[in-house]
Amino acid sequence: MTEMQQSPDYIPQILIVDDEHHIRFVLERTLQHEGYHPDSAANGEEALEKLALSSPPYDLLLLDLQMGQISGLQVLEAAREQDPDIVVLILTAYGSLDSAVEALRLGAFDYLFKPAMPEAICRRVNEGLQVRQQSLQRRRLVNQVDTLRQTLDEIGSNHNESTTPAMNRRIIRSGSLVIDRHHRHVTLDNNLIDLTTAEFDLLLCLVAAAPQPLSPCQLVNQALGYDCEDREARETMKWHIYRLRRKVEVDPAHPCYIKNIRHQGYLWSNDDK
Repeated sequence: MTEMQQSPDYIPQILIVDDEHHIRFVLERTLQHEGYHPDSAANGEEALEKLALSSPPYDLLLLDLQMGQISGLQVLEAAREQDPDIVVLILTAYGSLDSAVEALRLGAFDYLFKPAMPEAICRRVNEGLQVRQQSLQRRRLVNQVDTLRQTLDEIGSNHNESTTPAMNRRIIRSGSLVIDRHHRHVTLDNNLIDLTTAEFDLLLCLVAAAPQPLSPCQLVNQALGYDCEDREARETMKWHIYRLRRKVEVDPAHPCYIKNIRHQGYLWSNDDK
């Protein structure tokens, strides 16, 4: 995802590909009125040129299937090869339903029969753009995990890491668990775990203290940032530990990572399953 596409001020870029002038005109005006940035191409050749030169890249294609020498399906394949996250919404006549189904097989988001009402088109465009943002977000997270792994490889070659107190390191590892304090990311078995702020801080405290257990009062102080009586701390931590176990344990009812130590508190165990 580009920096521009992450900005709340970013305007989605849409390319309309249709050989009928009045359809392009109506769709451009409709989408412009909805706050998008529409562009248009009158045939497949022009569409391929604009796809190759567009900066920022188009987020969505409104694509007619029946066009001259280069068909809509060819444009679809080229667009998806260039950007696998681009959303393609097919505009088709009833007589070319088979082609629309083939377009879905090739990765199109959906199809609409001509003449489609502007309201229906705008609704599907909005839904398609939401799908694109979710795909870009997933891709961004995967890239961040890859960067984290590269960082781990670099840190692994630094023999002085073991002399640095755990809470002062950027990367903290315990078995298959990896914590990046800078980006506040946690992976377990190479899977990114979605934690709240409190859950992240609680996990960080437990892992940094291991193999020593921490009492509920210590956890409330270190992870949540305040002090309270022992009874309140026990009840507070019971709830937070319950939620954290649901995210990191294979079987939360029989935890293998976050263990209760009687009369002492909670302990992070770095023994993998």
